[in-house]
Amino acid sequence: ETLKSLDVYPKTLDDFKEQTGSGATVSVISCTMIVLLVFSELRAFLTPTTIDHLYVDTTRGERIRINVNVTFPSMPCAGLSLVAMDVAGEQQIDVVSNIEKTRYSLSGELIGKEMDDEELRKQLGGDCGPCFPQFQPDAVEAAWQTKRCCNSCADVKSVYAELHSSKLKWEDHPLCVHEAVLIEPSKLSTIHEGCNLRGFLEVNKVAGNFHVAPGKAFQSAAGQLVHEFKPFDTHKYNVSHVIHHLSFGVPYPNRVNPLDDATAILKEGSGVFQYFVKVVPTTYHFVSGKTIDSCQYSVTDQFKSAHDPSQGFVLPGVFFIYDISPIMVKFTEKQVSFTYFLTSLCAIVGGIFTVAGIVDSAIYQLSSWRSTSSHLVS
Repeated sequence: ETLKSLDVYPKTLDDFKEQTGSGATVSVISCTMIVLLVFSELRAFLTPTTIDHLYVDTTRGERIRINVNVTFPSMPCAGLSLVAMDVAGEQQIDVVSNIEKTRYSLSGELIGKEMDDEELRKQLGGDCGPCFPQFQPDAVEAAWQTKRCCNSCADVKSVYAELHSSKLKWEDHPLCVHEAVLIEPSKLSTIHEGCNLRGFLEVNKVAGNFHVAPGKAFQSAAGQLVHEFKPFDTHKYNVSHVIHHLSFGVPYPNRVNPLDDATAILKEGSGVFQYFVKVVPTTYHFVSGKTIDSCQYSVTDQFKSAHDPSQGFVLPGVFFIYDISPIMVKFTEKQVSFTYFLTSLCAIVGGIFTVAGIVDSAIYQLSSWRSTSSHLVS
């Protein structure tokens, strides 16, 4: 009996219990709310929360991977040079390693890939490449029949120089189209194609820029980077572009790349598009203990027309001028503790049942009062 006196939940006899329709409605609604809130709390428990902190970036000597996927609807692959340079003095001229160029017609139909020497060797797999694909088989002279392999533009130049034939022009060979256009930029306006550049390049973790521009790029005797093209054809270089993707470093959860799916279309003329990018080093710590070193960025942009005399001479192209922030962002995933989850469940169930009991009692009292009032009137 002493133990029973400690029971704070006294039970009433079933004979004294009354079940009502309003009570059933409140019960169904409250049970439904409990189920929904429990599932919501479970999802929140299983999803780690992210906490961010700011630190001074003390890392040095690292390199950053730049992932790029850009389409030029009106510029051929043969005339485009990808160049990267930084304040440390490193220059990457006409980057082709890890960059894939895909040719498209002006209507957007796929033509094929532009092959560099390394890509061609991979495709041939040690086989012998043709030296005269631009000629019909019956037009190949007997003197050319000696077994030769042309697996690069350098091979084509060597073979054609050896044969001393006026009919042979290395610029006409498919392997040499890119180099021929870079050497003679006037040919660029005769190629009516589009181009997609996709891949990545690695740069020093210092301020710099990378850009895509027409013409052959080379370093002058004074150490300056020069693009060779016909200045009077500037208006023909339509550098309209679509940035499908641009990011720095490897991806991490919930990263936003501001330039993804950005579009810049010129109706006529040409000019230079400049994107000023602020790169912020970022570290992401997963709840499992894995760590990713990456970057995020913000960007502003501007356009200079090649036909505005007040702008002076303008090199047509798309420039990405980036600077590295001295502040690092660190994201850390935190898992909600099980005790917190259990406390939340108890609060949900107990709170809803308590509120539901108050609502049911109020409805019952109101209906009883109305019933009593109606009996008194009658």
